Amino acid sequence: MTDRFKPLGETVGPLFAQLEQRVAAHAELTDRVRAALTGPEKDHVVSASCRGDTLVVLADSAAWCPQIRYAQVQLLELLNSSAPSPGEKPVTKVKVRVGRKPSEANPSTGR
Repeated sequence: MTDRFKPLGETVGPLFAQLEQRVAAHAELTDRVRAALTGPEKDHVVSASCRGDTLVVLADSAAWCPQIRYAQVQLLELLNSSAPSPGEKPVTKVKVRVGRKPSEANPSTGR
């Protein structure tokens, strides 16, 4: 092998480490959102992520979106009261969308 080609582990390894950190942060934020909700709507949160100063929450059906949206003041207070990570902006808006749980597959396509 020539010197111009690096072993795969040297180039891909750091990328996988970064991806693993992002996934862990995403899962931790989703857990924090569920913990901040006090009613049955917490069981219908699929995931949560931040895009700038906006918290985006995915619910498993449109029926639960208004309940989660109704709790946005409580969500913002609890999420912003905890110490933010370095470089993390405070959340000022909440958007609630319908998402699908990863375990749900389309029976007709198998995906």
